[in-house]
Amino acid sequence: MIYKVLADMIVTMHFAWILFMLIGFIFTLCSFFRKNFWDRWLFRTIHLFGIVYVSALAIMRKDCPLTLLENALRAKYNPALTYPGSFMVYYVEKLVYPNANLLLILIPTAFIAIFSIIIFIVKPPAKIKQIFKRVKSIF
Repeated sequence: MIYKVLADMIVTMHFAWILFMLIGFIFTLCSFFRKNFWDRWLFRTIHLFGIVYVSALAIMRKDCPLTLLENALRAKYNPALTYPGSFMVYYVEKLVYPNANLLLILIPTAFIAIFSIIIFIVKPPAKIKQIFKRVKSIF
């Protein structure tokens, strides 16, 4: 029973991570168009590294570590409850797309990653700007 509870907790955490990535993209988009809308340097930095990591996994066609952990826990509870492949493809396919293709996940994820990198470079958070100014003044 504990394995099922742990697997369900992983699914919840996975969903929260996906929401963080999507909400982070929306905040990044809004901060580009509105000055000082969302200048939380820690949030933006974690979001940037997170979306780059997720994109790299998608491009390399690797499963998310949370998916692997969830499947391992479900297999210990009941092997019939595991599913092959990606968390996103599995759940998106079940909920939205009857025949989801991996590209339906890969392309938007890569776009969000590239956009987030560009925005981070073009309009870095104020604290990151200050750090770069201090480093630049030293040299």
